[in-house]
Amino acid sequence: MSTWTGQVGYPMLTVDVVETSDSVTLHIKQQKFCANGDNSSEQQWLVPVTVVSQSRDTPQCYLLDGREGKIVLEGARPGDWVKVNPKQIGLFRVKYSDDLLKRLLPAVKNQALDSADRLGIQQDLFALAKAGYSNTANLLTLMGSYETERNYVVLSSINTNLSDLAGLFNHLPCYEQFKAMRRKIFSKILSEVGWENKETDGHTDALLRSMLIGTLGHSGDTEVIEKCQEMFKQHISGENRSQQISEVQYTALYVAVGVTVYTRIYLQYSKKQISTKREIGYRGTWLRP
Repeated sequence: MSTWTGQVGYPMLTVDVVETSDSVTLHIKQQKFCANGDNSSEQQWLVPVTVVSQSRDTPQCYLLDGREGKIVLEGARPGDWVKVNPKQIGLFRVKYSDDLLKRLLPAVKNQALDSADRLGIQQDLFALAKAGYSNTANLLTLMGSYETERNYVVLSSINTNLSDLAGLFNHLPCYEQFKAMRRKIFSKILSEVGWENKETDGHTDALLRSMLIGTLGHSGDTEVIEKCQEMFKQHISGENRSQQISEVQYTALYVAVGVTVYTRIYLQYSKKQISTKREIGYRGTWLRP
């Protein structure tokens, strides 16, 4: 316990695999995780490690008590995907080799992993890429496997991380490709969730719908933008005053048409004719050119 209470920080486990015809062995190496990508620390922890695989969903436990260690996986077959730290119960980051990460992509897409693991894999890889321990290309490849995701918590985390990346890409030639990737991830989900509230909706369904509309609007989805424009026209003209437009729909509309329509939104706000949050007229100001 002293390795956890007597020093600051937590470890990053680098995981690779060696296979024979009848065995699967993980090679694990630990180092301190640093947000700036520093590799100079000599700190070590006693790390309880659990592992599941494609052929064995019962966690196998192992205590990493040195810089490096090996785990011979029971019941695993060559070529299996392997998930270290199932349910995300351990306090460490996991850096998979390119081969192991590639094997996890179908498990994410087919949701063979539960929501906590799907969340944890991308959170770890985003943190690793941000710190410089992994490359951004691996992260974007992983993100593309979440097109079938429906869990709001997982999608919200992905959306937040992609929004952070957008700040890096928005002045680069690849930005349009980046926006196209975001549209590809989220547009199919919106088509299934729909635009209208449903009696069967839970709390996270409403949050998911609003998040998707806002994200796709920012990403230049023409169908979403046109729908927002039409809803706004109906609201302004009084054709459909009963239709409540969410804050993110206004944001998507602002991204699409700029200051002119934003001014009309603000005038509606100042006359207290909209039923969304009162501060809506100010919330979009950070988007101004």
